[in-house]
Amino acid sequence: MSEIADLKNFIEHWLQTHPDIQPVPPKKTTSRQVHLKVWRTRSKGRPIGLESGHVGVVNLWLTRMSVPASLPEGVEITEKVWKSDGWVDAVPDPVRKGRDGANSNLKPFEVFNTRPITKLSIRRIEEARSILEQVVA
Repeated sequence: MSEIADLKNFIEHWLQTHPDIQPVPPKKTTSRQVHLKVWRTRSKGRPIGLESGHVGVVNLWLTRMSVPASLPEGVEITEKVWKSDGWVDAVPDPVRKGRDGANSNLKPFEVFNTRPITKLSIRRIEEARSILEQVVA
């Protein structure tokens, strides 16, 4: 298995087995959740989106207020804000024009919809463990 496949499996297992985490069902019962799965903490209702269809990285989506204050070095952070009918980069970057939104599969999940969100792009299990443990703390 590749490191990214191991990372995805670690995150999914961690989220599925942690006692303070519950899955958030998609609005459409026909959704297979291929590109995105969403959970939330039972105690504080903090949403966690797992986007794992990329090569070389796994993305965790959090509402901005749920992002840990201390992130592991090397985690790429992309902040998004809601504009009209979708998310855009909080700080516009002309290089990313046209690619500045968020995973459209987040839209149907009310735990994310219209809120400022942050994408954390991670590459290692240690990064994921640190972030997830802080989100549930």
